Amino acid sequence: MASVERMAALSKEISDKTAIITKYLSSKGLEAASFDVNGLAEFPIPPEDEEPFKARLELAAATRELYDISVGPKQRLRDLAWDCADMLSLQAIWEFKVPQAVPLEGTISYDELTAKVETLNNLPIGVLNLRRLLRHAMTNHIFCEPKKNQVAHTRTSRLLLEDEPLQNWVGFMTHDMLIPIANVVNAMRKWPASDEPTETSVNLAYNQSLPWFDFIQKDPVFAQRYNLAMKAHGGAAGYAVEHVVQGYPWGDLGEATVVDMGGNQGYISFAIADAFPKLKFVVQDQAGMRTPETIGAVPEHLVDRVSLTTHDFFTPQTEIASVYFFRMIFHGFSNKYCVQILQALVPALRKGSLVVVNDGALPEPGTAGYLEERATRTLDLFMQVTVNAHEREADDWADLFARADPRYHVNRVWKPAKSAMSFIEAEWTGE
Repeated sequence: MASVERMAALSKEISDKTAIITKYLSSKGLEAASFDVNGLAEFPIPPEDEEPFKARLELAAATRELYDISVGPKQRLRDLAWDCADMLSLQAIWEFKVPQAVPLEGTISYDELTAKVETLNNLPIGVLNLRRLLRHAMTNHIFCEPKKNQVAHTRTSRLLLEDEPLQNWVGFMTHDMLIPIANVVNAMRKWPASDEPTETSVNLAYNQSLPWFDFIQKDPVFAQRYNLAMKAHGGAAGYAVEHVVQGYPWGDLGEATVVDMGGNQGYISFAIADAFPKLKFVVQDQAGMRTPETIGAVPEHLVDRVSLTTHDFFTPQTEIASVYFFRMIFHGFSNKYCVQILQALVPALRKGSLVVVNDGALPEPGTAGYLEERATRTLDLFMQVTVNAHEREADDWADLFARADPRYHVNRVWKPAKSAMSFIEAEWTGE
């Protein structure tokens, strides 16, 4: 489509989608999200209200595309290259605890704010440095300056004060990941085409040789920040446990045993077992998850159907079951190691045994909405940063099972409605 026609089409789409959203909000007596300090942090449109929910996603994509066209490819490329400064101002705000120093009501002068921030950090910072960092952050709606030299909170900066998981997400990305992200290309040069979890940009950036999760656990503060950051990421509606329970036809299995591989303390199995009383679950994880200090308790009403056991999924499986279930396991390993996990299952498999994977499945290029595609592609990059693994498309999943053993057959790959994750079902065709 010619650029002039495309701009006109996008403008109309923006108008149409905005009308759908505002009509919905008005009919419900609701407000839109706002940067006002007391405004809504998110749009109050649940996925169940499909038309306005979809319209909001399409509005975001259309406004982004129209903006990109409006500035043009040349300026967009210039902007993209120096938008790393967004990380700089955000990191400084998080690092120096600026949100804690700004009053929720009213304003504070830069001089007073600098004094408070310097006391909080026991560090000279200077008015000039703090002011320019904040004025840059304000271009991203983080804080505002309602009158010259007076700083006030916005809804965005208030989240950095009050939302602990999101606060840790920002710290994890700007403090812990900033240097590794800057070293991905250097790691690719040092370890060409590596699929080893100890040859990542995290290893290079921090000059250490441990796999990602072992590295995190060395520092309790880092581990806590990571766990809370993942809570912010996984707390989105698309990752809710209900999508695991409702997204796969567990009831069709009848009376069957499901082995929950790497199932942590079993909370996913508990939820499925509650909904499907004919199923039994064996939740397997490494010995470190089964110590007196770490092991959780099976709810009393499920003790006859759910057990927590010890097993390393890289070692041969001995539990005979109808289904072997993996949730968010494979995306943490490169193909080399995923093949080993699948091959370790073979001793326990019988004809018709199922391997059910609940994990990411990248959309075919151009088939998903802008926000979904950008989110999944970004997650794919972060898997490279941390563990030298990757997200997979449907064809990649089929290839992975075939590489592990040709007797695996991938029945289907699908993403349940409203879920951010997909299901991959493979069947063992051997004897």
